[in-house]
Amino acid sequence: MFNVRTHVRRVLFAAAVAFCALTLHACSNACESLAAQICFCLPDDGTRAACNTEATTNESTFPVSASDAAYCQKLLDTNACDCNQLKTAAGKASCGLSYPTQ
Repeated sequence: MFNVRTHVRRVLFAAAVAFCALTLHACSNACESLAAQICFCLPDDGTRAACNTEATTNESTFPVSASDAAYCQKLLDTNACDCNQLKTAAGKASCGLSYPTQ
């Protein structure tokens, strides 16, 4: 029998564990922090894990320059990539995840 209360507790526990893992994870630069913030907005643990893996892989392929780190820090400082912003096309564009639409 499906118990809603138990299911909600499990979901909340998983969300709390994921949040703690992200906030306790020491990122080495602003772009890693930005990637972690963006990945955290994804809807489930599997896609968040895949996103974080892809971000780590891409950073080893495309090293972060000083200007990249400064740009990522600007996006962090202005909350341009928070989860609410990423729900809109304009927010995705201001975060650099898509081209601006006209």
